[in-house]
Amino acid sequence: MEAFENWFRSNGGYLHPAVHLAQDAEQGSYFQATEVIESGTHVLTVPHNLAMSNLNAQVDDDFPVFRTHAQSFTVEGLSFFYLMAQWLNKEQSFWKPYLDILPSPEQGFETPIFYDDEDRKWLEGTDLHPTLLGREAAWKKYWEDGVQVLKSAGVDTTNYTW
Repeated sequence: MEAFENWFRSNGGYLHPAVHLAQDAEQGSYFQATEVIESGTHVLTVPHNLAMSNLNAQVDDDFPVFRTHAQSFTVEGLSFFYLMAQWLNKEQSFWKPYLDILPSPEQGFETPIFYDDEDRKWLEGTDLHPTLLGREAAWKKYWEDGVQVLKSAGVDTTNYTW
């Protein structure tokens, strides 16, 4: 967390001196105040250059494919693939301190999209089930379309897996 805070502040981010980032197994990453902060106090500012977004993807000289092919992606797809590119190149990434505080792809996730078929059966008949299926179909389409864009640009997509 200290490395992330240092990166954040050295790149123009503001975090109130009485607020720090903490992390534990139960809550993940979170903000923690070390003293009472009065209502209306300026606590946090995230400058545009620190927001991992499709806009920053389009100006990142390390990944020109996102600039040259931005119109071929959906906004969501561009953001997803930019994040994947950062993960795949994490050690050289400007975003490494941020990526280091996120759950890694290797850790797996505890959300319904990652449930196995047996656990998904429990969702049938609930409002969550059609939402899950719709979200999964949309994300798979973003992935399929994005892989095609990258392939057409000559990018090796071997590590961009579903």
